[in-house]
Amino acid sequence: MPRTTAIRCAAVSALLLLGGPVRAETPSGEAAPLLTPRPVFVPGLYETESRNSQFQDQGAKGEACLASADYESFRSETMAQYQSNPRFLDACRLSETRDLPDGFVFAMACKESKLVLTYHFSKDSVTSTIQTLITRRPEFSSEILTLMRRRGDCPGREKPGRNT
Repeated sequence: MPRTTAIRCAAVSALLLLGGPVRAETPSGEAAPLLTPRPVFVPGLYETESRNSQFQDQGAKGEACLASADYESFRSETMAQYQSNPRFLDACRLSETRDLPDGFVFAMACKESKLVLTYHFSKDSVTSTIQTLITRRPEFSSEILTLMRRRGDCPGREKPGRNT
């Protein structure tokens, strides 16, 4: 009897070891995506301040209404603007796009330049950087840092999530 149990255990162990890694699958047979926390984004009126690494003493301030419903909407609307703009498509092409724990980053190759745009999100702020590499004149390459702080709701817009 103990010998039969030992053989069964060895057979089950061999099947598990030889069977390869086990993964969760959807009905279609594809691997199920892991659920990860998404960055926080709150729509509204944001105060902005930008600095260019080539002109550090000449910052620009302004306001912007960021009306996207949530992080996923902000990301997809941002990407759609680039993917559907004929002037952009004539001069550039999107290359890599990647999720970050607190945002996303995407790169584009343009005529004689390469750009990397990064967005970081927290509850009431958004930080973006645009790194521009001028391929023929790298000394003129620069980075623009933009800090955005939420000041309230966008004027003339209903508050998100309310049916008025």
